[in-house]
Amino acid sequence: MDDVQFEPEEVGDEPLGFEGILGRHPSMEAIFEVIRRVAPTDATVLITGDSGTGKELVATALHRLSPRASGRFVPVHCGAIPEELLESEMFGHERGAFTGAVASRPGRFKLADHGTIFLDEIGEMSPKLQVKLLRVLEDGRFEPVGSVVTQQVDVRIIAATNRALDEAVAAKQFREDLFYRLRVVPIEMPPLRRRREDLPLLVRGVLGQLTEKGLPRFDVAPAALEALARYSWPGNVRELRNLLEQMVVLGRPEHVIDVHDLPPHVVAARESGEGPAAMPWQFGPAGIDFYREMEAIEDRIIAQALRLSGGNKKEAARLLRVNRTTLLEKLKRKRAQGGALAALLGAPPRPECDAAVA
Repeated sequence: MDDVQFEPEEVGDEPLGFEGILGRHPSMEAIFEVIRRVAPTDATVLITGDSGTGKELVATALHRLSPRASGRFVPVHCGAIPEELLESEMFGHERGAFTGAVASRPGRFKLADHGTIFLDEIGEMSPKLQVKLLRVLEDGRFEPVGSVVTQQVDVRIIAATNRALDEAVAAKQFREDLFYRLRVVPIEMPPLRRRREDLPLLVRGVLGQLTEKGLPRFDVAPAALEALARYSWPGNVRELRNLLEQMVVLGRPEHVIDVHDLPPHVVAARESGEGPAAMPWQFGPAGIDFYREMEAIEDRIIAQALRLSGGNKKEAARLLRVNRTTLLEKLKRKRAQGGALAALLGAPPRPECDAAVA
């Protein structure tokens, strides 16, 4: 079987994506349509999704297609800046405002005046800064650290998070009023495992981009592409991009990525039968029992969360992004029903024991 060739010029008449965001999956096409409709406005956008799904690419596209495109696009990675420095970084400071402030300095909001500011990892922002940000959203006003002079800016705010902010609101960790002010237009980025159909397109697009950067053109062997398609990609598109760049930089003289070149954990997914090609059912003339199969998938997901958490129900609920009570009710029902997950759970624990280990 011939190697699968991915050349940047062989993209056909259809684009590989939209504004630098690769994808043709229906979930991505829906996001592209939202970007087209929202970009010309000043509406605040909250982009959610796992790390590596392309949230900053969406923010960049919203800016580039907006009337503010001639202004600056200023990213602020809230989780990467120490809490004690984030206020100064965002709003600026006056000379002498704190130790080391030897000169006045404008913040990111001032730099983004008449442009767009992108607040990544917004869920990591302290309650104090949340109050200050809420005021900027309301009237565009703020005071730099150490100053009593109010400044005003005209800035579009786009925020992003990989946290479940609604849960943070319920836990009183994030202001409810700020949450709704940020979430005028919500955009949820799907993880790569939910759009595996895009995998060949993503591989083609990334390899083409690497070629345009001056790296050699590489092809992908069918077995390697199969392994890539089966892998779950916890790091999403960023992980795929980094892996492909590593394969190209360290690749063989034949300029072909084969299955033997891939990391063991990716190959293991292929050999263990993970991924869409290993679905535990086959469609026959009579179809399938949809609800039974969905129950089986739910069992597998819960079992994996319990394994990863060492049986800790609270941690398993966090991994599943569900309320602990919801998980406990599901486990109780599944024990009563029997089946594979019930066997894994074992005998129902005494209530006080379950509370102790969960």
